[in-house]
Amino acid sequence: MFYLTMQILLIIILATLLGLGLGWWSRGLMADIRQEKSDTEGEKEIDPFAARSRLEQCHNDNAGLRRDLKELEEQLESFERVKQLNQEDSDLLEQIKSAELRAEALMGDIQERDDTIAILENELEKLRSE
Repeated sequence: MFYLTMQILLIIILATLLGLGLGWWSRGLMADIRQEKSDTEGEKEIDPFAARSRLEQCHNDNAGLRRDLKELEEQLESFERVKQLNQEDSDLLEQIKSAELRAEALMGDIQERDDTIAILENELEKLRSE
């Protein structure tokens, strides 16, 4: 009989300790939930001074971003102009190369004509001397 009483007493003590532990643990969870709820409710409250400072910060950020955008647009335009000038330069280089080839061909023709003129002048001199 004493043995059964001790077992029952041990089970009651274990159940009490387990209940206290679960109660303590659930109290901590509830406190965390309440804290999170109060934090979110605190965020919902509107502070006009904080809202005004956030608005001013947004305006400042907006102005900075607009300045950056304008600078980037100017850089893009200058890059486009450079690209266009490079295209025009390559077209001009092609024209210069073709003009140089024509000039060389004309110089060759002029040289042939000069040689022909020199030969004809020599023949003319021979004919005059006879």
